[in-house]
Amino acid sequence: MIYALAIILAAPLVLVLLLRPALMAADAGSRHPWHMACVLVALVADLITAHTTWPLVAGWPKKREWTISDTLERLAAPANALSRRYKYAVVLAHWINQRSPTGAHIKVVL
Repeated sequence: MIYALAIILAAPLVLVLLLRPALMAADAGSRHPWHMACVLVALVADLITAHTTWPLVAGWPKKREWTISDTLERLAAPANALSRRYKYAVVLAHWINQRSPTGAHIKVVL
C-alpha cells in the first residue's frame, strides 16, 4: 500500500523532470536513446498522474483522454472559456508548449 502511494505521489515529479527530453522525441522526432527512454518513463508517469492526482485539479478525464495533454486540449479550448479550470489549463498548456522543441505540443493554445 505504501509503495502504491509513493508511486502515485512521485509520478507528477518524474513527469516534470522528464518533460523536456520526452518532448524532444515526441514532438521533434529525436531518436536519441536517452530521449526514447524518457518517453517510455514519462508516458507511464503521465498515465499514472492523469488518472490519480490530475483529476483532483482538472476533473476526471473524458473518454479517450489518456494523458494530461489530452485533457488540456479539451480544458484549454476556447469553447470552455467559462469553465473555472480554463485559465489554469491555458497557463499550463503554455508552460508545456514553452518546453516543447516545436512549441506546439498543446495545439489548441497556439
